[in-house]
Amino acid sequence: MTGNMIKQFVLKYVSIAIVFLLIFTLNCNRTQSSGLLHTPFKVLDKYEQNREYKLYLPESKSAYPLLVYFHGVISDGFKKIPTLKNYTGSPVEDTGLIDFCKLNKIALLVPKARYSYTFLNCKSYGWSPFAKEIDGIERIIDTVVKNYKIDKKNIYLSGISAGAVLCHHLANRRPEYYNAILSHSQGYISEDNIQLKPLNRKAKFGVVVCYTSGDYKNLIPICEQTYKEYKALGYKIVILRNLLPKNHSWDKSSNRRFWNYLKKVGQYSGARDEK
Repeated sequence: MTGNMIKQFVLKYVSIAIVFLLIFTLNCNRTQSSGLLHTPFKVLDKYEQNREYKLYLPESKSAYPLLVYFHGVISDGFKKIPTLKNYTGSPVEDTGLIDFCKLNKIALLVPKARYSYTFLNCKSYGWSPFAKEIDGIERIIDTVVKNYKIDKKNIYLSGISAGAVLCHHLANRRPEYYNAILSHSQGYISEDNIQLKPLNRKAKFGVVVCYTSGDYKNLIPICEQTYKEYKALGYKIVILRNLLPKNHSWDKSSNRRFWNYLKKVGQYSGARDEK
């Protein structure tokens, strides 16, 4: 065998090895059993926009429950508003949910808002307009449920402020899909801040409503009215008042209590397609 033939032989098999290594790496990124995944499966909404999300998977051989989390309104412009200088919108990194879910073998899904809008004269991200955000979010959730070991009878939604409002809209669109929702510091309202009534369907999800001791005064009546509206229609619901902290934000010390109540009020209807 000549020197050129040996060189071609080596290059050929090195190239094959590189291809297999790339395939193996991509496959691991999609199928690893635990840890943080950044948009492991591509999701396009009906507007042909890429939807990004973070997925934290626990180390577990059995199917695990899924908790979906939505932050409040986030904007760099809020830093210039004195009354909002300490407001963060409670991104998931500030909630303690990442460590809590890892410890309790819960899959944590955190979609990213795709569309911006103007709030308090600032460019903001907070799940509005609903008509655009919801389609992509549902596709993200469905993609994760399809491709990972999710316990389909234990899917929960949670959110604070604008994220809480989103939970109500998602759950009322597909009430048979979710076991329970956590509505933190907001209730079921429209984008025009009109109080809404839940749909009186056979399939009913559980509801946990809560607010903090130092929450915005205009939001507390909305939370209380939301509690009354769901309760009047026979939903299993609980309201937690005057939680820590003494402002409009999420405190990690409440996570255990939140999770216990979500499981307590959960009312999976059995109507979801299990295929």
